[in-house]
Amino acid sequence: MRRCYAVFAALLGACSGETGGESAPPVSEDRPLEADFEEVYRIGGIAAEGWDAFTEIADLGFDARGHLYVRDEAGSSTRIVVVDGVGGLAAEFGRMGDGPGELRQVGQMVARPEGGAVIVDDGHRAYLLFGPDGSFERALRFADAGDGRAGSAQIVRAARDGSALFLTRGTGASFSRGEATVTSGDRTIYRVALDEREEAVPMSFAEGWEPRPPRQVTIEAEDPSDMFAALDGALAYFEPRLVFDVLPGGGVAYSDSSAYAVKIQTTGAPPRVVGRPLHPQAVTERLRQRARVRVLEEYEASVEAQFTTSEVGGDVPEAARAQFAALMEGLVAGMREMVANAAFLPEVPLVRDLRTTWEGTIWVQRWGSDPLAQLAFAGAGSGTDETPDGWIDVLAAEGGYVGTFPLEETPMPAAFGPGGMVAFVETDEFDVPTIIVIRLPEAVR
Repeated sequence: MRRCYAVFAALLGACSGETGGESAPPVSEDRPLEADFEEVYRIGGIAAEGWDAFTEIADLGFDARGHLYVRDEAGSSTRIVVVDGVGGLAAEFGRMGDGPGELRQVGQMVARPEGGAVIVDDGHRAYLLFGPDGSFERALRFADAGDGRAGSAQIVRAARDGSALFLTRGTGASFSRGEATVTSGDRTIYRVALDEREEAVPMSFAEGWEPRPPRQVTIEAEDPSDMFAALDGALAYFEPRLVFDVLPGGGVAYSDSSAYAVKIQTTGAPPRVVGRPLHPQAVTERLRQRARVRVLEEYEASVEAQFTTSEVGGDVPEAARAQFAALMEGLVAGMREMVANAAFLPEVPLVRDLRTTWEGTIWVQRWGSDPLAQLAFAGAGSGTDETPDGWIDVLAAEGGYVGTFPLEETPMPAAFGPGGMVAFVETDEFDVPTIIVIRLPEAVR
């Protein structure tokens, strides 16, 4: 039954606009950039047999020395590998368990600029701080008061001076005493101080535009037939993402609307807006019809994948088969009604992702030419084509337009480091990852 609610929880995050922000200042048309990068080192891959035999790379981050921190997931086990500036092993740590410094349920890992890592451990409900050599330093408990439990950390970044984390919250699902609770994330960027206190209290740092209010829905876990009705009015397609990264000096750059409007937020000042004069596509009735068809196809495929034939095959009694078929029919019917009643925002968002370099340059990834790719659910339309569709614009720290990389030339780096170092992750046909570290030219750092 939990698989039903895994699909249910995904619905809130899958329906990803009224601009909701200031217009961008005028700049030039696309200026092509060449991805002629200097390779520093590469590790991992199918031939790796030692410490760099990675399974699934979940997070990457650099410290100020240029050491790369790698969170590698293998089944229910997590390990953190620290790589020096030339691709050698500097440290390795991470042990699963319930004791001090042990990992229970890792949600995120970020590198500390001064060296070391912060593990966001949802199992311990704490931020676990480790030193450069992997030694455990201390735990900072999640705040339990007020909305401290709302949602799960979605994007987590470390301030460039190491004094704080910045984070957003995403959709979360919990199961307790026969009930399932699904909580949608809010549109706030929080700051969490990493000082010597025992409890981490998230403080609002920037408020993103809210296309629809956050919701929390609780239903009986044994009766999934009403779960779609419980979310009536909660879904809106072509909702813009809230994406952000940190800037030198303690601020953040973020995008929260369908417009090309990047907001620069510093402490105690209103946001400053930079961008390009690119205009969102209107959502027409024809596009709404195409979107409904695409979304419903993917929802149905996801349900079928979750409930495999192995669960109802063999010697399963006919009554159980009938019950399974009725459950499937009810889920699909609920999905169809939900898709039919879903709202649409009036514009197709332009910005897909946003990252910053250590020098403060802003990399903005734009969606490609197919608007239905933004409705990806359960892997469909998620960029699995051989040639990626989209672009990365580079904006200088003061907001001026530098140029554009096509995605077929370079993807968005997984991590940015000092001195122009960035890291990418590539996987082969067997899904074995390789980490490639390159150095950016001065013009785009």
